[in-house]
Amino acid sequence: MISRLFFPLLFMCLAVVFVNGCASSAKTSNYRDYTLAVGAAYPNEASLAQERVDKYLARLKPEKKEQIAKNDYLAVEATEVPVSEVPGLAARVTGQTGYTDRASEMTKFIMIFDAKTGKPVGNEGYISIDTPPKGGLGIFGGYTAIYIGNGK
Repeated sequence: MISRLFFPLLFMCLAVVFVNGCASSAKTSNYRDYTLAVGAAYPNEASLAQERVDKYLARLKPEKKEQIAKNDYLAVEATEVPVSEVPGLAARVTGQTGYTDRASEMTKFIMIFDAKTGKPVGNEGYISIDTPPKGGLGIFGGYTAIYIGNGK
């Protein structure tokens, strides 16, 4: 009697876990992770990023504010740095892509802000070469954020 109930019950539990695992992985795979490296922001970078977010949020139209409020985070470009100035990144980029010209590109130092408060979520920034289009979603340091570029 126990074996008759055990196997169907086991099958149902495994099916629920499998379906739930597939559903959650589909949600996170919709957006690309643009993070190549992480680092602490210098005070001038953090200040510039804050100014850019403040100006961006101040000039939003009401319908755009509603759209932004549906997301938790904003990603803003604080500064640009050559790939060659990020320790160890040039070798990783050329190794991953096979293109040596990637090492001469500029990276973007991206900071993440809370979309509702306009305040930074931390003092870290994320190095990225590629970014989503402005207004698009991307993952930076585990945060799924609306990319606002330099806020202009």
